[in-house]
Amino acid sequence: MKTIAQFVRDGIQTLSKLEDALRTAMQLEFSTIPPYLCAQWSIATDPSGVADMISTIAVQEMYHFALAGNILTAIGGTPNVAHPDFVTSYPTHVLPGGIVQALPVDLKPLSKDQLEVFMQIEFPEFRPVALLAGAAPATVGTFYTTISDAITKLNPVVNQDAHFLNLGEAVQVKTVADAKAEIIRVKSEGEGTKGSPDQPPGDALEFAHYYIFKEIFTGSKLNRNGNEWSFSGDQITFPEVKSFESSNMNPSPSIEFNRALTQLLIDLQACWTDGESPNIGAMFNLQTLGVGLIEQGLRPEFKWNF
Repeated sequence: MKTIAQFVRDGIQTLSKLEDALRTAMQLEFSTIPPYLCAQWSIATDPSGVADMISTIAVQEMYHFALAGNILTAIGGTPNVAHPDFVTSYPTHVLPGGIVQALPVDLKPLSKDQLEVFMQIEFPEFRPVALLAGAAPATVGTFYTTISDAITKLNPVVNQDAHFLNLGEAVQVKTVADAKAEIIRVKSEGEGTKGSPDQPPGDALEFAHYYIFKEIFTGSKLNRNGNEWSFSGDQITFPEVKSFESSNMNPSPSIEFNRALTQLLIDLQACWTDGESPNIGAMFNLQTLGVGLIEQGLRPEFKWNF
């Protein structure tokens, strides 16, 4: 499988390579969810609603994962999420698609250091409104642009009867125009738009992921004065968090959690291959098990276990 940098450098010339790129996008989007959830689940006392801010981002990443899968099935491809190699092993310095991270991406309680990791993941391809010192622009936005360009060039036949995952803003892709519009949504929800931290029209009161994490990091809401943006708005109180660590116990206390994660991925695969409905209860069960581990001071491992 090509890296994201290779897809961007070489372009996407065939339908099979476009399918490969979408599978990579699915794995990349999913890889961000475990770190974000662990940070959210670690929050105890939360006067400013930081847990909800992080939850919104994690949910949107799930939508992005689903959207990439829906585009993939619409053009005749098949997702492959029910597989041990799909699940990222943490800590890692390389996200799926070969995206090198200077700061290791790991499953940890919320902290200022962890927020810097999250801003590194979500860093825009263009100079953001508030530049993160020392960070290099990520290639994720350019990767999605490459996918969009390939859809335009290849103009694939779209199967309007393809199975899809109906999940929030992840809906059925019925036309090439639908596919391109959803890619624009994914890019802007993660990065904002050039010169603005806003998500797409219709989400005017929400900022892109990078800027939400930056708000929590700086302790102030992003504020606009004319054409200028600054983190000078209402104060955000950093929450109290519960610490947790990996366990060396045998058997692992995370077995039930890992089995629930594995079953969730199997269920999601069935949505695309068999037309099953998403098992929302399984998602809430995973959260219940994860929070339960953290309350015991134990790290949810997010490993394949079948």
